[in-house]
Amino acid sequence: MARRPGTTAKRRKTPRKLGVGGRGEPYAWYREGRVGTDGIERGGVWVVMHNRKQVASTGIGLGEGAERKENERKVLAVLQDYKDAIAIQATANVEVRKGRNAREVTVAEVLSRYLDAKRGVLDPATGEYRGGVARHEELAQRVFALLEWWGERTLADVDSVTCGQYVASRVGQPWKTHARLGTGKDGVPARRGYSKPTKQRVVSAGGPRRELEDLRAAVNLAIKDSLTRDTVSVTLPPKGQERDRWLRRGEAARLLWRAWRKREVQTIASGPRKGETYVMPRRPAWHLARFIVVALRTGTRSGSICGASFVKEVGKPWMELTTETTVEERVETRTIDGEVFERRVQVPTIKRVAIFHRKALGTQERDNKRAPTVRMPDSLVNHLWRWHHTLGQTYVVEFEGKPVGSTKKSFANLVWEEGLGDDVVRHSLRHTAVTWGMQAGVPIWELAGYVGMSVEMIERRYGHHSAKHMEGAREALGRRGGKRKAA
Repeated sequence: MARRPGTTAKRRKTPRKLGVGGRGEPYAWYREGRVGTDGIERGGVWVVMHNRKQVASTGIGLGEGAERKENERKVLAVLQDYKDAIAIQATANVEVRKGRNAREVTVAEVLSRYLDAKRGVLDPATGEYRGGVARHEELAQRVFALLEWWGERTLADVDSVTCGQYVASRVGQPWKTHARLGTGKDGVPARRGYSKPTKQRVVSAGGPRRELEDLRAAVNLAIKDSLTRDTVSVTLPPKGQERDRWLRRGEAARLLWRAWRKREVQTIASGPRKGETYVMPRRPAWHLARFIVVALRTGTRSGSICGASFVKEVGKPWMELTTETTVEERVETRTIDGEVFERRVQVPTIKRVAIFHRKALGTQERDNKRAPTVRMPDSLVNHLWRWHHTLGQTYVVEFEGKPVGSTKKSFANLVWEEGLGDDVVRHSLRHTAVTWGMQAGVPIWELAGYVGMSVEMIERRYGHHSAKHMEGAREALGRRGGKRKAA
């Protein structure tokens, strides 16, 4: 519609596009609110545009004031993630030529091939990939981080100097999962869904080191496949200090008690009582309490516990519940003619047994992740039998009848509520179990076989917790002098 004479067009106060680059490159476009064909009014939202098509919605609105700048930053982060995904997909269409010079092979191509190789083999019956690396989605996230810096470079650019520059560029950057949380009122970190309510975290040297390990593995795979005839070396930063946080008996009891007694709290969203909270009878953390019990009693890794099933399933660890007949020796007393006589008798009894097959069925055990089959402690067997046979659970840790894929966020929330600090993570339960075993005087070789660690690892990291640690040296050096007197 034409403007009236003497009037000027109103200039938009907000940008309609963000991240605009060259022709054909993705960018973000703000789609204003509208009323849909179903009569429902929908608010404005930023969407990702590519090849003149709306390919993805960010779910982020425009905002006002400082919130607007924060939303624009979030939109640009989503746009960058999409560009990284496009970069990986584009390398899949590149013709593979063997024996090339290092400067002719891009890092993006190498990472793409490595990501596909670690995905596994597609099972046509189930449509799932088998035999790939565990937590493939986390590997993809690390590859995206690598592509932000290495994507346009070639293998000839990989050396000790550029690896050091990459580490320097990553250290100090906020975590993507925490950078989008923002802050709430009075400086208290805001919560987003079930995310961990904690202070904003930044990347330490351990993060880029793990990413460079993936880059090194991808480069080695490319050399093995003869993509390049040159030698390429990835330099890693030194290892950081190992985590050695373990829980004392009181801390573990408090954590377990809170998980068992925790009640769901809901907030009224509308009406005259808006903002008020009320406690529901629902217990949302019972599955977490079961996870903590099994982790503390067995020292098993969190992934094996969350994936364990009471029935045989391919791709999952198996908790076998069975019985065995044993012979117990008892003392019987009889009174004959006023005299009490005792005799020892052997009585056959049926004992409940739980055997934990930690290695998932149909998978191969990794050298650095030992998963030995062990018998569960007697104090845990009755719990397992009740969970399966009385409560009807199919999985050791399940929520509303479904297996729990991960307890990372729920455990972090529980630790925060108990005030134990950010240094307590799920793996701290494994550290705690091994530490308690050493303090109880369990032989190192026996404890190593039970929890799935090497003897060298336990001696190096947990040996000082043993009451007999260097006891001979302490006694020898503590004597005043002279030879030991003969008995």
